[in-house]
Amino acid sequence: MLMGQLELRERIQGCIRGEVLIEEPLSLHTYFRIGGPAEVMVYPADLEDLKALLRVARDEAIPLLILGGGSNVLVRDGGVRGLVINLSRTFLELEASGEQIRCGASVRTSRLLALSAMSSLTGLEGLSGVPGTVGGAIKGNAGTPLGAIVDHLDWIRLVDGLGEERHLTREELGPVYRHCTIPEGSAIVEACFTLRRGRATEIRGTLSTLLARRNLTQPVEVRSAGCFFKNPPGDFAGRLVEQAGLKGLRRGGAQISEKHGNFIVNLGGATAADVFWLIERARALVMVKTGVELELEIQVVGSPTAG
Repeated sequence: MLMGQLELRERIQGCIRGEVLIEEPLSLHTYFRIGGPAEVMVYPADLEDLKALLRVARDEAIPLLILGGGSNVLVRDGGVRGLVINLSRTFLELEASGEQIRCGASVRTSRLLALSAMSSLTGLEGLSGVPGTVGGAIKGNAGTPLGAIVDHLDWIRLVDGLGEERHLTREELGPVYRHCTIPEGSAIVEACFTLRRGRATEIRGTLSTLLARRNLTQPVEVRSAGCFFKNPPGDFAGRLVEQAGLKGLRRGGAQISEKHGNFIVNLGGATAADVFWLIERARALVMVKTGVELELEIQVVGSPTAG
């Protein structure tokens, strides 16, 4: 970094109204409950705070991480150097108008689905049970075999590294399997979806059925970061891990789920090092047994060791 920790904190506190935290444990801010501290973590109070923070990060070449719900991220044990912007307290607006829903990037996907059902708007049911926030889901093009979040996305509004607001259409995001291209150094703040009219009772029924199925087949009762590996073409990563005989394999407090092979769970006290041991073991054995190279779906951030 070009700035020391105290200098960075003073610079940030001088230009925003939000809360600034030093050496904040990121294990408190992710679903997985794993990971070292953020050198500096900030909760922007509003859009102007976010613009100022992104400009500081760009101007001073400060490493930057945008954190939302923390559902699909693994933070390494050494933590994250630089600046972490935590958006979980801002950009929570959510409204339906006609066949459109506009929502802030920090809205939970479950809230988005609840409003779509209440408004008799269909199209997003395939996301039932997908955790996290709308912004993170768009960045990772989250979805299930029934559909992805960008299928009904019209546009997003983001703030770039210059502190300027921009609109990008679905096509401009270049969506592919589990990925959308978001300009580096920027943060999504809003999204707009266009859906179809349906029957509220049928939409709620579909959501309930899919959620019940997820609860039966996935380890929702313990901490995890969601699916760890992308499904290879024509197959399922969980099936390949199970075929390799790895379900239930444990390292420290981390375990490849006994319920679903594409989940690694935190049974208590797991470290990122434990998780990475399981990841490498799974990738190696699946490659040997099937010739398939598993690709990570989760976002990995931070350093293995402090400093």
